[in-house]
Amino acid sequence: MNAITMRPMAESIFTEKALGRVLWTDITSHIDIPSSNRSHMDGFVVKHNDITKISQYGPIKLRIIPKRKANRKNQKLLTGRSTRISTGEVMPLLGDTVIPLEYTQFDSKNHTITIQRDFPKGSFISYKGSEIARNDLLLSAGHVLRTQDLALVSMLGIRKLKIFKKPTVAIIPTGNELTNEINVAKGGKILNTNSRVISDLIEISGGKPLDLGITPDNNDKIKNKIRVALSESDIILTTGGSSVGVRDLVAESINDIGKPGILVHGIKLDRGRVTGLAALRRKPVIVLPGPIQGAANAFIVFAQPLIRVMLGLNPFTEPLIIAKLTEDWNARKKFQNFTKIVYVKISQSVSGEFHAKPITGETTDITVLTKSNGFIMVPERLTRLKRRQKVKINIFPGLSFSSGSSIEFP
Repeated sequence: MNAITMRPMAESIFTEKALGRVLWTDITSHIDIPSSNRSHMDGFVVKHNDITKISQYGPIKLRIIPKRKANRKNQKLLTGRSTRISTGEVMPLLGDTVIPLEYTQFDSKNHTITIQRDFPKGSFISYKGSEIARNDLLLSAGHVLRTQDLALVSMLGIRKLKIFKKPTVAIIPTGNELTNEINVAKGGKILNTNSRVISDLIEISGGKPLDLGITPDNNDKIKNKIRVALSESDIILTTGGSSVGVRDLVAESINDIGKPGILVHGIKLDRGRVTGLAALRRKPVIVLPGPIQGAANAFIVFAQPLIRVMLGLNPFTEPLIIAKLTEDWNARKKFQNFTKIVYVKISQSVSGEFHAKPITGETTDITVLTKSNGFIMVPERLTRLKRRQKVKINIFPGLSFSSGSSIEFP
């Protein structure tokens, strides 16, 4: 039996709030755009038969009839007549060509215009349904909505859209050593910055973070937080308290709540090897390591794909940049047969070539992340990367923005 059910859900939201969201259903036009034949130039409407002799006999004169203020589309244009029209106005009946103002001479005294040159029939007219016809498929389910898409559906009069619902992702930071108060941290506690990082990564991946607050190393209190998370979220992330080979209160608490509980405890990922994977009430629970690099790596590998699947999107897995390493990199001896995540600082030469400098440091060092703007996924079989070797750099939103002038990422 599958221990986890990842079931995307839909919700309806106002169109103006749907930027960046994913369509649940197709959008089909129920109207024609334009809804009538319209001019897309300021000028004069004519019947093309009246101007066909211009090339043979020179300029011609047509009598101007006044515009009807109401119900313009029922106004008829008779032979030998013309009428003024503005951009976007409905064409009068029988009018089939628009002559731009600059090709006419208007005689206000005699109410006539002289037309200087011939134009093809239908010139400067946007015909009914020429941009969008009734029943045209405009946007398909799974489409990520852009600002121009929202403008389009607004033109159709669609006020609400059915989109993939954002999964709620609960965060449970654990540990007696954690505090949210900077003054307390100066006294020996550890400032709880990981929750902020993970919360931001959840949001930029498309989820809704739900931070349940610091939880002390107490089995009952951890279990209470997990139960709250199970009732209020779709995915649960714990941070800290994860270890292999010694007592782990988070793993114990998960197993105490129910089955199947912990499925995996310890993975071949450097950094992030003490990550745990669990399932409760058919919901995924990911036990993230406490150190920031391990937590970020485990989020990249496990959490964000789950969030993206529930949004109807593909995970952030495609490398976007090919770069040359600026120096050698060697895997840590104890973890050579692991999958490795190597953070790098990308720069661009004058010639446009990308270079990547490996950034190393302790797993607790936030500066490894602040100095980098991309990362390399190094498979188990590779233990060394050489200087000037070409590598594939992954760009992860939220982690990979550049604040320098040499290279910028969207």
